[in-house]
Amino acid sequence: MPRADVAVVGVGLAGLTSAIALAEGGARVHVVATGFATTHWAAGGFDAGVVRGAATPQAAVDRLARKIGHPYRLVAAALPAALEWVRGILAEEGLTIVGGLSDPLRAIPTALGSTRIAAVLPDGMAAALAPWEPGETLVVCGPAGFRDFWPHAIVASLRRPGSWRGQPMPGRVEPVTVDLPGLAGRHNLSGLDIARAFDDPVWRDQALDTMARAVERLAGGDGRVALPAVLGLDDHAAVLEAARRRLPLLPFEVALAPPSVPGLRLYRALRAALLRRRGRLQIGEPVRGAVGEGHRVERLVGPAAAREFVLTVGAVVLATGGIAGGGIVGLDDGSLRETVLGLPVDAPLGDPWLLPDAFDPPGHPLETAGIRTDADLRPVAPRNVREPLAENVRIVGSLLAGQRYLRERCGDGVAIASALVASRSLGAHVAALAGPEHRLLASGSRAR
Repeated sequence: MPRADVAVVGVGLAGLTSAIALAEGGARVHVVATGFATTHWAAGGFDAGVVRGAATPQAAVDRLARKIGHPYRLVAAALPAALEWVRGILAEEGLTIVGGLSDPLRAIPTALGSTRIAAVLPDGMAAALAPWEPGETLVVCGPAGFRDFWPHAIVASLRRPGSWRGQPMPGRVEPVTVDLPGLAGRHNLSGLDIARAFDDPVWRDQALDTMARAVERLAGGDGRVALPAVLGLDDHAAVLEAARRRLPLLPFEVALAPPSVPGLRLYRALRAALLRRRGRLQIGEPVRGAVGEGHRVERLVGPAAAREFVLTVGAVVLATGGIAGGGIVGLDDGSLRETVLGLPVDAPLGDPWLLPDAFDPPGHPLETAGIRTDADLRPVAPRNVREPLAENVRIVGSLLAGQRYLRERCGDGVAIASALVASRSLGAHVAALAGPEHRLLASGSRAR
């Protein structure tokens, strides 16, 4: 029967960073998940918080941390260290993250022709963070036949000052579509198809030279070129360096509809970091458990090919996501259920679930549904927050109650900060389980 010091349920940003932090401290970590998580459709950057009137992510975090019931009240203090730790982890895997919590929130172009607010982005997108000068040109360049990126439609919107959220905009915005080598006439291209093509050095150079000639005709001095986020999957750093060298304007990637190539790069880097620390990863089937004697979870059970899979655990980290991630589901009687341990869900009463306006500006009340915890991120009953329901369970990420992770854009920050808090709070517990043959979490690790 397999055993883990800590089982992490969920393979998104919160789950993988929790697992890496625990493995760095010497714990035997086993990550289990039903399927892939938000990394595969998110933009690949790190959103810590965006609220009206906040000029930086840190200012947004500080305001959210003052809201009663928000997860940042418990984990905001850990966020700066968490971001720098994750930045270092990703750098080891060849993925550079640019920007910080105190940097200005900038309006960066999207594939829809609008802009989104960001301050911490992958290196491939980072050139969009610099403020635009009046004399600069923005060229939007996309491959012919690629249905997820339409340069002329994007430009038609970006030429409107209102698209830039009151921030400086380029002096000129121009579109160009190019026929990339071997792709002429294709009308079913996906971002992954083009990203994998860019991983081929020979095709890459031909494609970049074709793009360079097209961009050169529109450049007209200083400027930048917006490209779909397809600059390589496995060899992104080399593709980005080649694009910067061969294109006449400084390139930056624009996030696309799922599957997200930058998100896949992030997932792959975190997965590699976990495996390098001897963590185990198992994706494909759901697991269930129960809180038993001593307010502890002793095992997780799931289906397997020939017989039931049983994982004996010393502790559990739940990183299954909220309603959007499947960590919470609705039942026929109108109640909500946490899917792994059956923990009580803190959620608004049923009547407000049916909003008259599907696009109500404050967002849907159910977005705040989740599991309440104490300061150590142990689950508690919504109306009895002093007594933990499970001593050896920690809740991380968007499963934590009280956040509007879509509207507040705080999901990534809550994920990595709660991962660090959870790994710290499990330190002594895991040290006792691991014994002298393991390097103890309590002795300190880079995550601290």
